[in-house]
Amino acid sequence: MSESKKPIRVEVFKPDTVINIELPVAYVERFNQFMLEFIPFKDDQHLKDTLEKVQKGEQDEPFSYHTTTLLSFLVLVEEAARKQNLLKYVEIDPDTQETKDVSED
Repeated sequence: MSESKKPIRVEVFKPDTVINIELPVAYVERFNQFMLEFIPFKDDQHLKDTLEKVQKGEQDEPFSYHTTTLLSFLVLVEEAARKQNLLKYVEIDPDTQETKDVSED
């Protein structure tokens, strides 16, 4: 005879809802860093091939699937920041990596 197990109560997201959050820029930068440094791309070509798959909507293996997830998140954040006028234009010196604020063209 099997014992009756007590139900487990867990908190889950309500389906089909939108979550509004305050997200510090430093956290967004960490997501960018995560994608470029933690996902074990074999080499630059593997990264390029994966980005091509993402562009084509092909999520047939873990690299393109997870890269799509991270990029989709970052695009949502960027779109929200743009709507809130939280983005600016800068010029980056390729030699020194120094940045300079510039006006929007």
